[in-house]
Amino acid sequence: MDKGSAKKYFKKINTTFEGVNRQDEFAKTFLNLIKGADTRLYHKERRERRVFDDSFMNAIDAILPVIEKLTRNPGETLKKFSEIVPVERAKKIDADTVRHLAANTQYIKSADQNGNIVPSKVLTSYSEADLGTYENRFLMTLVDKLFTFIEVRYDLIVEKAKTEYVNFLKVDSQLEWEDAIIDYDITFSIHQRSAADEIGKKNQELLKRITDMRQLITMYKMSSFMKAMASYQPVKPPIMKTNKILKNYDFKACYEMWVLLDEIDSVGYDVDVFERDIEFENRYLTEIENLFLVIYSTVANNQIDDFELSHEIPIDYTKRRTPRVQISYEKDEYIQPGEYLFQDNTLNQYFLDQIRKNNETRFKTLLDAGIDEEEAIKIIYQRLSSLADAAFVDFINENFKPEEGKDINAKIEIQNKILKTYKNIDNIQKDNVKNMQTQKALASLSLNNYKDELKKALEAEKLRKEIEEAEKLKKQMDEKRKEVAKEIEQKQKLKKAKTILEEAEKERREKRIKELREFN
Repeated sequence: MDKGSAKKYFKKINTTFEGVNRQDEFAKTFLNLIKGADTRLYHKERRERRVFDDSFMNAIDAILPVIEKLTRNPGETLKKFSEIVPVERAKKIDADTVRHLAANTQYIKSADQNGNIVPSKVLTSYSEADLGTYENRFLMTLVDKLFTFIEVRYDLIVEKAKTEYVNFLKVDSQLEWEDAIIDYDITFSIHQRSAADEIGKKNQELLKRITDMRQLITMYKMSSFMKAMASYQPVKPPIMKTNKILKNYDFKACYEMWVLLDEIDSVGYDVDVFERDIEFENRYLTEIENLFLVIYSTVANNQIDDFELSHEIPIDYTKRRTPRVQISYEKDEYIQPGEYLFQDNTLNQYFLDQIRKNNETRFKTLLDAGIDEEEAIKIIYQRLSSLADAAFVDFINENFKPEEGKDINAKIEIQNKILKTYKNIDNIQKDNVKNMQTQKALASLSLNNYKDELKKALEAEKLRKEIEEAEKLKKQMDEKRKEVAKEIEQKQKLKKAKTILEEAEKERREKRIKELREFN
């Protein structure tokens, strides 16, 4: 449809109206009657534009390359596995192998007098790469969290990004003639969406930017890293501050992104409104009167029972009633600034961080005041509990007010809801106690694990010392054996030398005797 075609059409039919109304008696009578009617007019034209908060965009732009880097080269640990295998299949033996064989002598095949042992089976160990580190689980959960964060904002911006133009006309009129009463109640509105203005273009740029982000985070969500991590449990707040999360630049940035996502758990927008009141000039009023005339004559033309205004009595008004122009109308609804909440962060990391900082400050203050550590912890827990209870009581008091009930039955109903709520709190508190007991059990389990780890470390240290002592003793025995062998060798040399000397001495004496005999 060409621009301005509606105006061209109106000019054509309005020319016809003017010519017919000057000549037609019914038109003259009816228009004269309308001039004395009680008429109320309201007409506004406005442009309403949503201005979205895009403060989170730069932070997401910065974190996406970091996520790509971490998901392409995820860290992994070596997970140790042990199994008992025939000795010929054992590729590696260690201290665990020795301890296991000492405790399971049935796997000893033979042993000689020198203590040499030939086992039939031994405990061997091997290692496999494991992706299920806490940091990788944290990264996997962050990708899912960021994907949801971007997806819901993308959907909202797609729906709400365009500028809305509104043209709203409301006409009420009542006229009387003899025993006839004619009521006009006309509501006419046009809502048009456009992205051609400045804010609309900015919102379209925002949409393009978040579309690019959506494509990237979708690619990361479908990556081989996420597929490999599918079998692992996601992490839940509070986030553990491991050394890697605290000290590694990339993981530290990911943690800060997590906190930011928890802080911005809604997306809001302001509304920029430009409006003007349409002035009802004489020309416009005449055109509306023609509208009344057309509506009445259209209905009369399609009536079942004949009705027609009486023209026998001449219409002669000495006073014309001026239409009342309204500047507001309750059913003409404006777009309101909005904020959409997307999730219930029961354990919100941003919220937890703020509480933790306050608790740390309070804990230090209590210790500086000379209060022992256990008592300080009790004070902090009691304060947190009292704050939670007070906040809940305030919530109940603000949302359930029996005194505002319209009658006694309504008041009783509201009070019953309050009582039922407080009874339900007992069950919630029991669940909370169970949760604390679970935490206590986990703490106890962790303590036992640490003790076992210490015990194993001590046993390993003891075994290491025993091995060192055995090696030291073996070395001493080897040295002693060398000394004895050397001593025997020296004795043998001395004995041989003595024998040689004795034989030489004997030979010398025999020679001397022979010489004496020959001389005599």
